Amino acid sequence: MKKVITLLSVCLFLAVGCKDSKEVGAVNVDSMQQAGEIIDYTNSVVDYMNDANSFINSRERDFKKLVDLAESKKVRSRIDIPIDALFVSHNFGSKKDREEKIVNPPAVLSKEEQEFFKEKVTFYKEQRNLLSGTSVTYIKYLTDEDYKDDNWAKAKEYAETIEKAYTNCIETRPIISKKIEEVTERAEEIILADSPIKDAIMTVKGDLKNIDNLIDVFYDHAEAGGKKEEADKLYTELEANIAKHKGLYVAELTKEGKLSSYESFYTSVDGNLGNVRKVLRKVKEGKKLTDSDFDDLRRVSNDAVASYNRFI
Repeated sequence: MKKVITLLSVCLFLAVGCKDSKEVGAVNVDSMQQAGEIIDYTNSVVDYMNDANSFINSRERDFKKLVDLAESKKVRSRIDIPIDALFVSHNFGSKKDREEKIVNPPAVLSKEEQEFFKEKVTFYKEQRNLLSGTSVTYIKYLTDEDYKDDNWAKAKEYAETIEKAYTNCIETRPIISKKIEEVTERAEEIILADSPIKDAIMTVKGDLKNIDNLIDVFYDHAEAGGKKEEADKLYTELEANIAKHKGLYVAELTKEGKLSSYESFYTSVDGNLGNVRKVLRKVKEGKKLTDSDFDDLRRVSNDAVASYNRFI
């Protein structure tokens, strides 16, 4: 199973009334209202995928355990079987509303953009639900010892479904994320145009992107090697930027009531650099990166994303 790494950052949001453009499509957005509609929708998609990502990460070992049981055809004790309640989704209230919203993109997007999000987000949502639903059904099958009646035939089917749904979630998520970046670019430009803390926002966004790039390089190195120098260079740049940027824009941020959350972002990142250095040290020493290393990197990135989202 390919490992899920990080959460996604939400985009800027500001909802105000304004005139509508006659043209639809993300590149034709020309008003705060249109920009707000796009950002509001994409942030809902990001929130949903972050929740799904957290669920998948938290159950990573359980998914592997379920797949391995189908292969070994042996339950040594009840502790070998994951707890079904941990796979159950509770969708009500705002979460239920969000799940309806994410499969209905706003009309301000072009027809092609709307079709993309309807198709991909619906598929992602279906696969996430299939992942949890199949796991619950499989766990009941194991608990009831039904494998004794069919010689583990159903277990194999359940395991294959879990692996396929897991892979589909992992592969679909970056496709949606890339499209979100494309359709929000113009909307963010409009919202940021007159912002007194535009430079601060772009600085934080740039540093967050650098963290993601570094983690991607670690991942590439683990899969194919040859990224030691690039990882070292990216880390050195990141460390220098954090030191340089964390004390900037004090007057502007104070005036807008954003200084505390800006400082919190850099405090979070700076405090987690030690974990990044540990991974970098292993890369430079030629040691193999482990699941534990990537768990650490995921926490570093997720902390940074959470701090960024609170800032904006």
